Amino acid sequence: MSNSFLNIFFFLITTAVYYYGLKPLLTYETTIDLKRYEDYTKNNYMYLGIYLLMVLFIQLLANAYIITSNCGGSVKENIGASFLFTIIPWTLIFGFVIVAVQTGFPFGSDYVSAFSNVIGYFWVSTSANKILNELLIDRNIQNKIDEDSTLTSEQKKTMQSAADAIIKICGNTSILINQIVPSNFNEYWNILTPLKKQQYQIDNEDTAKIRDELFEIVLTKYNVGESMWYIYTGILLIAYVQLKITTRGCVSNIKTMEENYNKFKEEEQKMKDEKELATSTTYTITN
Repeated sequence: MSNSFLNIFFFLITTAVYYYGLKPLLTYETTIDLKRYEDYTKNNYMYLGIYLLMVLFIQLLANAYIITSNCGGSVKENIGASFLFTIIPWTLIFGFVIVAVQTGFPFGSDYVSAFSNVIGYFWVSTSANKILNELLIDRNIQNKIDEDSTLTSEQKKTMQSAADAIIKICGNTSILINQIVPSNFNEYWNILTPLKKQQYQIDNEDTAKIRDELFEIVLTKYNVGESMWYIYTGILLIAYVQLKITTRGCVSNIKTMEENYNKFKEEEQKMKDEKELATSTTYTITN
């Protein structure tokens, strides 16, 4: 069990390093610029590859150390067995999950939403509701539209249509955030325009600021959902590999077997000497 904790600890640290240090930062400006988005995608795939190699290398060394601790020998001698138990399952299964999450392969599905709409939403729900309540006008929009004498009948009709559509689809601002992902952010940003407060319906510094804040929340939610796929898959693979290492037993070469035998003889001799010393010692009781 302690061996599994060691592997899980190193895996979680590696994943944290990727998300907080390696993964390229996606911005709103990047999503609306085709050339910049293509460059971002290439860099993202490159660093995903680096992340996979880091995971493979660290798990390989950790498993070699575990085999060495259980069976003796050196890490160098056990690296071959560790390679067999580590590289093949991690490359095939973990690599496949990375490809599936990034591309939707093989069904073209949005797998990330399975976690981003639950764990990701929980992570950002407070800040998301705060931003949406600041951005959008009151949810009791019918009264506000009817009472606003500055709106023309056409504007009122447009706002009511948008409000009806959003309320039917989403119901409230808490669910609305789950409909938005980085790839459709600009589309939803434009759809929400009739429902934005007046100061946010024009392009200015305040509008750009709240837009970027909302995009950052959407991106965080998405990254949490994405990372959950990697974390759950990694923990499953660690459990599987540890099971295979445990059931395999120890397969040692002649040199390692001799070393283990010599250690056994030394320990046996030490216990024998301690026993003889204990039986040969004479204790005298005096008054």
